[in-house]
Amino acid sequence: MIINRWAGVTAAALAVSVVVSGCGGGSGDQAAGGTKIELTATTPAASGDVESVTWALPSGEPASLDPALTGDYSANTVETNLCESLLRLETDFSTSPGLAESVEQKDATTVVINLRDGVTFWDGNAMTAQDVVYSLKRNMDPALASYSAHVFANVKSIEKTGDLQVTVKFTTPDVQFIPDLAGTPGAIVEEKYATAKGKAFGTASGGVMCTGPFQLDDWQSGQKIVLKRNDSYWDATRKAKAATFTFVFLSDSSTLTSALLSGEVDGVYGAPAGSITALRKTGVGSLYFGPSTESYSIGAVTTEGPAADPKIRQALDLAIDKNSYITSVLKGAGEPLKTFTPPLVWQGSAAKDVYDAGYAALPDNATADLAKAKQLVTEAAPSRTDMVIAVPAGNQELLQTATIAQAAAQQIGLTLTIKQLQIAEYTGLFYDPTLRQGIDLIATTGYLEVPGALYYAPGFVLKDAQFNWTGYEDAEVTKNIVTAVSATDPAASAQAFVAAQAIYAPADLQISLAQSYNRLFMNKRITGAPASFSYISSAWAAQVGKA
Repeated sequence: MIINRWAGVTAAALAVSVVVSGCGGGSGDQAAGGTKIELTATTPAASGDVESVTWALPSGEPASLDPALTGDYSANTVETNLCESLLRLETDFSTSPGLAESVEQKDATTVVINLRDGVTFWDGNAMTAQDVVYSLKRNMDPALASYSAHVFANVKSIEKTGDLQVTVKFTTPDVQFIPDLAGTPGAIVEEKYATAKGKAFGTASGGVMCTGPFQLDDWQSGQKIVLKRNDSYWDATRKAKAATFTFVFLSDSSTLTSALLSGEVDGVYGAPAGSITALRKTGVGSLYFGPSTESYSIGAVTTEGPAADPKIRQALDLAIDKNSYITSVLKGAGEPLKTFTPPLVWQGSAAKDVYDAGYAALPDNATADLAKAKQLVTEAAPSRTDMVIAVPAGNQELLQTATIAQAAAQQIGLTLTIKQLQIAEYTGLFYDPTLRQGIDLIATTGYLEVPGALYYAPGFVLKDAQFNWTGYEDAEVTKNIVTAVSATDPAASAQAFVAAQAIYAPADLQISLAQSYNRLFMNKRITGAPASFSYISSAWAAQVGKA
């Protein structure tokens, strides 16, 4: 889902640099200091257990650990170690059996979930088919306002059809549903516990009751969250190697870097980009770069004015040199991205070749072309040339992004005013149209937490969809996306998606700037965490142990 990273970066760590056409840029594989980046999906396996691990959450304290209400970095980083999903997400973004031994597409509108026997919640109660029915159906409750509600938009019914079987019926076929079960939409909680806790479920006072390799031991709001090993975990091969796992909230980049270098904190996902050189040079631990679905982009949020015109968006896209952007903002830890759906999400698909060919055929937007950008602005002949771009206050990477866009816009005859919003107000832009009044563009980061090319696209390109902020509508795109979602043959679905992507990608509904690499730092005393962004939907902490 689109989400925004609130990792604060101090001014000392980040002097904003403006990079536009004409400035030298790297290839996207050179980190700060010129050292070549090698991507890896894994780290060396742990050799044994450890008593404790301390891990930083650079996006701050989670608002909730209820799987239905998790949809950001901090919450997912913690919650996925507690509440397991029906399918597991592997480091290459493929899926494997989890709490479900199998999930089968019986026919176009029927999915059958066969559950694993012998799984218990932390309180010793057996996981039942009724718990699964409850967990899935609560995402459809408007009163709960689940972040995963969109996943269930085509679901007609969810019923227990055996002691260890659940059947899902659909009003129309939905091939993205099964991959979604590898993320929080497929997370299972104990019905008895959740209903007893009511609105407190998932909070520091109410906790959660799940099946994962760790269980919630302590949550001191504003300070830390402590997990302890579940010694009764059902999968002996993935039993947690750390007796306790403590998460601390360190949103200041300098403070976080110091804590890592001193050994006060053992590890972090999302290591500060501005600290790449220091973290690579230290003998305290190792910095790993892994494949990721994370992206940086600029999105139009209005149905009128220059930003609503695809020619203006295309012009701004062409005015920004993506390789220079990656060097400046991500310190080389990323690569250009042609559109908002990154290739990693389809790498496990049977139709991978179709998706890859479709992506390769998209226009290459990495190198700036000021002449063409100026021509597009002339052709658009906007009634006004001034626009406002919003960024979250305190997020220096996105402020730097907006500053780069501002300089690029100026070179092609446009004026961008940067407006910094408090986090709550900025987050509201994504869901409340009244808050978008007076705003033309936003600088944002996003990620996909599950595999499948169709997790993102419908929300941007279909009429009245959640993230279709410009009123975009194209009959061919709609036809192909609907076909892709409903085609149960992987190749047919991929072909329809690629046909739609070829039309909507050049419209720049999101001006995709870069795909960032996952940045993982671990102290030399521990190892085992996946370096891939798959951690966002997996019980990754269980693998962390003695180096």
